[in-house]
Amino acid sequence: MPHVLISGVYPPREGEAEREVTATPSEYPLPAPVSSDPLLRYTPTHEDECMREALKLLHPIRDDFRTADYATSFNWPEITESFIKHLKSPSELPARSECDWYALVFRSQRRADCIDTDLFEADRQAYEEAYSTSNGGLLVYWYTELDENNYCMTTCVWTARNIARSVSLLPRHMAAAKMAAGVYVSHHIDRYRISWVPSQQTL
Repeated sequence: MPHVLISGVYPPREGEAEREVTATPSEYPLPAPVSSDPLLRYTPTHEDECMREALKLLHPIRDDFRTADYATSFNWPEITESFIKHLKSPSELPARSECDWYALVFRSQRRADCIDTDLFEADRQAYEEAYSTSNGGLLVYWYTELDENNYCMTTCVWTARNIARSVSLLPRHMAAAKMAAGVYVSHHIDRYRISWVPSQQTL
């Protein structure tokens, strides 16, 4: 089952109560507070919030999305349509001078004997850390379950590369990264730029 994380609610494991992340809201009627970390200084823009809303629709359109090309694995035309719709709505937020966003895709094959409880907790803590420190710079975090061969894929979209990089150096992210060597048969990270092209009305 896929999960699209936009807010501070992290989906529970079976039999566990839902947890609410105490952090900055995911939607901003006013500019977000400024972080003390210069790399995490982020002021929300109209385009960013439109993209955040559009990414709520993110879902795969092919069965082999865990290993297939990112650009052809998801419903980008539907997301584009939603983005355009929200873009036309009035907003008091400032506009972006350049409309592009930074996407990370983590692909892996998990060892059959790994303890997924530990992975789940590390993932949850890393997400809560990102959500609570990036001031809205994390637009979406999407993940799904393993397939029959233990392949998995997660993706997140950020307002900017420097914010994503800064968050990756935080303690819980570093701890989660250290687990990779022991629980995966293989893993790698792909990086993409998602750009809005006004002249073509497309992402």
